[in-house]
Amino acid sequence: MLKVKFKNTILFVMILICIYLSSNVWLKLPEFFSPNTYEDNDLEETEADIWKILRPVKNVIKYNDNYTVLYSDKIGLWQEALNVLNDAFNAPSGSVTETAAFPAEYLKFDFNTNIPIEIFTIHMKVENDNVNEIVKNVKNVIFDLNNNNTIYIYNGENNIRIVSEQINSKELTDLVSSINFETKTKYSTQEKIGDETIQVPVPLEHTALNPVFVQSELDVFDIDRINEIAKNYFRNDYDYVRKSVEVSGNLVYVYRTEKILKINEDGLLDFYDASIEPEDSTDVYKSFAAAVNFTEKFLGFPQNGYLSNVENILLDGNEGYRFTFSYNILERPILFSRVRKNAALQIDVIGNNVISYKRFIRNIDDTQMDKMAEIEVLPAVDVIKDNIDTTSIDEGNAVETVPDEGGEAVAARLKPIKQEMIKEINNIYLGYFDLSRISREQVLRVVWVIETNEKTFIFNAISGALIEEW
Repeated sequence: MLKVKFKNTILFVMILICIYLSSNVWLKLPEFFSPNTYEDNDLEETEADIWKILRPVKNVIKYNDNYTVLYSDKIGLWQEALNVLNDAFNAPSGSVTETAAFPAEYLKFDFNTNIPIEIFTIHMKVENDNVNEIVKNVKNVIFDLNNNNTIYIYNGENNIRIVSEQINSKELTDLVSSINFETKTKYSTQEKIGDETIQVPVPLEHTALNPVFVQSELDVFDIDRINEIAKNYFRNDYDYVRKSVEVSGNLVYVYRTEKILKINEDGLLDFYDASIEPEDSTDVYKSFAAAVNFTEKFLGFPQNGYLSNVENILLDGNEGYRFTFSYNILERPILFSRVRKNAALQIDVIGNNVISYKRFIRNIDDTQMDKMAEIEVLPAVDVIKDNIDTTSIDEGNAVETVPDEGGEAVAARLKPIKQEMIKEINNIYLGYFDLSRISREQVLRVVWVIETNEKTFIFNAISGALIEEW
């Protein structure tokens, strides 16, 4: 009798083993049975990564009669600024008030968008609720270079001054004083066009690298790498993924019609995950940390990447956030055409679940460096002057013909800037424009970007022609 029970036990174990092994071919076991299932680790793991991309797009310095703008931070200005901010937010005593004042000499960190203050304070473990209530958002952080215990934060509407004996920004001031301003871009103030004065300093840049040849980060024809990316995304589900190639050449990976990963022929990676049951949470820090954590583990952030926009979204009745990231290239901002709704990196998060992820990164094509050279560009003021519409309302917009970059073709041009817009200009800079996601368009255009209170104009810096208006 004992021998029969022993045989039955062995037989039962063998049956279980057979079921398990066959399930790897025919069945999909629940994910908790899988030893390699992807699991989100604690948000604390992202602490070292958040400050890599939660950083300003530029640093503006006015010091000792010097004025310049830096798009790279080789001496660690932002890292030291974070230390001072941490002390300011955690100061047990101090003054946090609204003010119209602005320091005479300053170091200003500019963000592309209003950053919710909670992303800073929760990450810094700030317990002073007064900071969250008064500051609300961070658009600019300004350090008074003549007063080391005072900082200012512009929240998109008001200027907030924080004063405390615990604040000490002397090391920041020392870093600024160590800069050789003679090697930095010069700016001109109080430039006039007609009777109107431009209210912001105008960069006096006359050359830029052009053309700039680039390659899309992802090549749809590099099947081995694309398959590795798909395996990294689907993980244990990869064996059950259906792969197809569209007529256009796009690669598409589908799992149960719930998780879809597509790599377009132009290098755009796009996935959507409908299998996740979103959490009922609107914690912006939690969502941001999830976006950072996922991207670091998936493909990593682009070099010199930064958070450029934060939006509230609603997906299937669930509130969440859309985080958009951009990056600098050749120490200048890269801009993507809004006509085709391009973005370097766009992540939709509900709770701490990444629902949608779009990625389109361009890298310098090192094989064509010998074809790139510093060439002369039109001065910013000349570009503005040449694009001012001086016609009356009855005459309509002025249109003239101008040669293209090669000097051969002739194109009609609309003059988009009204005379009254000159005093509304709040930003002028030289950048690189990515016109499209077309495979043959593997080149960036050097552009002058003119921002006013209501509109942004993108002009070809060589011909002065309008490329796009936002």
